[in-house]
Amino acid sequence: MSGFSISGIVSERLVLGPVEERDAAEVYETWQDESFIRWAPVGYPYAGADLPTAIEWCTTGAAIRREDPGRVEFALRPRGADRMAGLVGLFDTDWDNGITEIHYWTAAWARGNGYAGEGARAVAEWALRQVGLERVVLRAAAGNAPSLRVAESAGFRAEGVLRSAAVLRAGGRTDHAVYSLIRADLRRGAGK
Repeated sequence: MSGFSISGIVSERLVLGPVEERDAAEVYETWQDESFIRWAPVGYPYAGADLPTAIEWCTTGAAIRREDPGRVEFALRPRGADRMAGLVGLFDTDWDNGITEIHYWTAAWARGNGYAGEGARAVAEWALRQVGLERVVLRAAAGNAPSLRVAESAGFRAEGVLRSAAVLRAGGRTDHAVYSLIRADLRRGAGK
């Protein structure tokens, strides 16, 4: 395989689908959120970006990103709601070795509901069961306790720490906690 074929995913409480223009307001609000800005990687150009940029990111940008065979993104929407609660994406996919990396964020209004963990688990299972990948890697700043809780609630297994692996926006460096979910974990029923 050499690319993702996007399809909708439905979990217990969420409908996951493509990012659309209607998501621009939620994306913009998230980009302004202090917690998002704090933990977004240095060099991430959208932290603090304006509304026209969010609209472009959700329209033209989303279409361009869908052309990348190593990436796929899903907007998280609670069932029965029309509001984007967050995003889960896969990126840097190595098709030859069956490995991809996952990332996620949650809109401020949706935090504390378990949506990121549920969405991350649904996307990881889809990648392992439906797409046929073997390993989903998750990296999070070691000090980002909410992100680490999401990793654990989604059933990812801690593997270790990459010391001084990322630069903080406030200056200095941080460690990355590394987690993974592999196909064998699903057979063993690990995590969930």
